[in-house]
Amino acid sequence: MVKRTTAALAAAVLGVTALATVTPAFADVPDTSSSPEVTQTPEPSSYRADSQIVSVDVTPGTVVVRRHGSVRVTATVRTKDVKDVKIDVIEPRGGHGHGGGHGHWAAKKDDNPGDRHHGPKWDTKSASWDFDWSHKTGTWTVHVEALGYDGKVRTADRTFSVKHDDWRRPPAPRGPKATRISGFDATPEPVRKGRTLNLQGRLDVAQCYSDWYYDWDGYNGRWGRGDDCRESRGYWHDWHWLGGEDIDVYFQPRGSRAWKFVQTVETDGSGRFSTRVRAFQSGTWAVRFDGDRRLKGSEASDYVKVVGYGWGHR
Repeated sequence: MVKRTTAALAAAVLGVTALATVTPAFADVPDTSSSPEVTQTPEPSSYRADSQIVSVDVTPGTVVVRRHGSVRVTATVRTKDVKDVKIDVIEPRGGHGHGGGHGHWAAKKDDNPGDRHHGPKWDTKSASWDFDWSHKTGTWTVHVEALGYDGKVRTADRTFSVKHDDWRRPPAPRGPKATRISGFDATPEPVRKGRTLNLQGRLDVAQCYSDWYYDWDGYNGRWGRGDDCRESRGYWHDWHWLGGEDIDVYFQPRGSRAWKFVQTVETDGSGRFSTRVRAFQSGTWAVRFDGDRRLKGSEASDYVKVVGYGWGHR
């Protein structure tokens, strides 16, 4: 009986020893009850391409070319979700100038959807052209075509201007300078017989910025330069007052072809003149500047009706 008990105890001790020996083998097994979920391989993106031409910028907007040299024009195109872009420039009135891009291509649907991006595809493309004197002036057009992933072609146009700088330095003035009598007026109108008329106006001369200029077609200034004009301002500017000059006053009765000399007045420091005369019959009052070797003559006139009692006054 004792032997059996001893044997049982020995067996129990061996069992405990065996368990102690085996237990460390399970210590490295992770506790799956608290582990995070395993990430699966992502599915292909469901993003749908939105093909479009976002912007077309042309620099400069106005091209000014001279007889020598050239000016570069650059077109920058920004797109979204497109396969290809073609940029061309068209000259005024439908002609074609320089070309750009990849040439013409046929639009077709995307046969390989796997090539599509998983998000927006932004692209920027530029094309440049050099413009010189040989190019037409006017409005040019940058024409853009973009082939989308849906097989459709989007288009956009932007315009810019081409101008020629054809300024040439004119010769120095020769001969007398143009003059004019501005603002000449005889008042009041009409006037009663025997009453006083006021005649007034101003004598002007054509000038550059620092000197006078001349022309006699309608007494208007034209582009040119005076002997003393500064190089940076050697062109027609405006009319300038002309003081200290004699102005002759004349009268021509209504129905007559003859002019009668009345008097002479002198322009003041601002080029203005004025005088008072008696009016006895309707007719035309005129003032004239004869000019000299430096200044061309000019004149102005004003018709005045005389009213009053008696016959012959109209």
